[in-house]
Amino acid sequence: MGRKRRTISKATKLKIALEAVQERNTVQEIAAKYQITPGMVSLWKKNLLKLDLSIFEESKQSKKNEKALEEANDKIDFITSAYGKSQLELELLKKKMSSSV
Repeated sequence: MGRKRRTISKATKLKIALEAVQERNTVQEIAAKYQITPGMVSLWKKNLLKLDLSIFEESKQSKKNEKALEEANDKIDFITSAYGKSQLELELLKKKMSSSV
């Protein structure tokens, strides 16, 4: 049975890449410290030096989810304000009806 893949957070990848760029320790020492392959450390370091920060950024799916959440919140705000307005109009009509009777 194979090993389970481990996911490493974007912040941790950036931390490891920055540590590799500082060159206080060798790539092998950094890899051993974080229990990852030296190739990953080198890749993240290379991407950081090329300023290819895409591996450290949020995924497209999370951006889509964030946009959908924002749209849903806008709809909720609109419906809430429309409901509040209709309730206010209803109260005004009730007062108008009671004063005219």
